[in-house]
Amino acid sequence: MVNQVQSFFRNEKQFRLFSLLCLSTIFNLLLVGVRFYYVDKHSSEIANMGYYGMYRGTPTFLFLVWNLFLAWIPYWISLSIEKIYVFTQSFLKVGICISVWLLFLPNAPYILTDLLHLKSRSPIPHWYDLMMIVSFAWTGLMLGLFSLYEIQLFFQKRVKSIVAWSISIGAITLCSFGIYIGRYLRWNSWDVLTNPIHLFKEIGYIVLHPFAYANTLGIAVVLFGFLLITYLTMATLISDTKTASSY
Repeated sequence: MVNQVQSFFRNEKQFRLFSLLCLSTIFNLLLVGVRFYYVDKHSSEIANMGYYGMYRGTPTFLFLVWNLFLAWIPYWISLSIEKIYVFTQSFLKVGICISVWLLFLPNAPYILTDLLHLKSRSPIPHWYDLMMIVSFAWTGLMLGLFSLYEIQLFFQKRVKSIVAWSISIGAITLCSFGIYIGRYLRWNSWDVLTNPIHLFKEIGYIVLHPFAYANTLGIAVVLFGFLLITYLTMATLISDTKTASSY
């Protein structure tokens, strides 16, 4: 079974990174589970599961689990993209897959913005919620960065390096804007299919009237800088150990 799983990956290093991301995800789920247990043990309030977001008057943070699930989608697509191309030999089908990847990519670093939910909530220690959200955010960020790197490797095999890097930087730009419209305008990745007219109408208005959103649009600029520097750091560390082709 293990050998079958390993055969899906390009090499042992890619498999190890995948395993670490799985371990990090399991750790995140354990943090949420322990939080449930702690609330149940220390709260004397009446349990209320009528609303999945609350338990004994305290937020469950189950939305972090959902957000992390969404963060895995672009990573899985990026791992599969090379195999999809080899199997289909169709740039059209690969282009569709990359479009879906790009739609879901903002969900990975989006968890960073969940730190906005952080505040003291008895009986949970403040430090516990801080570390829980940071742990989820770290896992989501790593999923997004490694996902982007896989896509860049795919293009580096077929186009000039500067073109591949331009694609990556463009993806970071769109990803940062996607996080903004998800956090502040409350749009989801699937709204491109379920409600495209209103979505693109609002995006068009933002592009034409950016100063009307100046108080919140700045987060997209800051996120772009943060994600770009983080990605460049990760790519440099990888290239210092091995060449991109042997990664």
